[in-house]
Amino acid sequence: MSAGFRLRQIRTVASVDFRRTLGGRRMLALVLFCSLPIALALVRMVMFPEAARMDLGRTTHELAQAFSLFHLRFIVFFGCAFLFVKSFRGEVLQHTLHLRLLLPIRRRDLIVGKYFGALAVSLAVFLPATVVLVIVYRLANGSWQTLQTTASAQGMAHLIAYVFITALAAVGYGALFLLAGLFFKNPMVPAALYLGFEVLAPFLPLPLRVFSVGRHLQALLPVPPSLGPLAVTGSDMPGWLAVILILGVAAIAVRLAGWRAQGFEIDYS
Repeated sequence: MSAGFRLRQIRTVASVDFRRTLGGRRMLALVLFCSLPIALALVRMVMFPEAARMDLGRTTHELAQAFSLFHLRFIVFFGCAFLFVKSFRGEVLQHTLHLRLLLPIRRRDLIVGKYFGALAVSLAVFLPATVVLVIVYRLANGSWQTLQTTASAQGMAHLIAYVFITALAAVGYGALFLLAGLFFKNPMVPAALYLGFEVLAPFLPLPLRVFSVGRHLQALLPVPPSLGPLAVTGSDMPGWLAVILILGVAAIAVRLAGWRAQGFEIDYS
């Protein structure tokens, strides 16, 4: 098969998975899950004293905390586990995977298509949630100051950085959880295992630390958060290297998932 034909097959699989997930029941649960940081930001805007809310430096610091600790490491992390593990494993549980495997498409191309389908869904949900989260935090400073701050060079740079980091998190975590979906039925199992790995990553040998997506994302944050013992230490690498490493981890994980799919045996029991 020609490369062009294979790319069309991959695009078709991604498109089908994207539309099916957007119209499924999982989508509502994911949207509600992603709204949790925004809801807390709204509570902060209403309940905090005006002096605290109008302090731009404090708002910027608290936004960095909320983004890194809650939005990125909890919402995006577990959201990717939910989406990508179920992307392949969900078809096994629904007894529909054999229909896909009967199609004239290579299994590794099927995996690539399912990866991009789930990635498109994750970006369609996580990126708007990131933008709304930033804006809600800025709204606490007053509508006019919000407009000035967000439209400023630094404000736009921070917003773009947060959106870019969220997209990279979906790329990296998504690929790893897609691979995990070929081994685990429950998405919480690989999520818990990888979360433990992320916590221990600063103390592991360098070759193992390469696979810590969270550590690389830490190097890209525009405002380093003060997370105490929860912080991912040792993230002093340059930003360009962090991006390359995340993309490399994603490529390796998708490649391994394609290799695993070659010998995957369907068991509906």
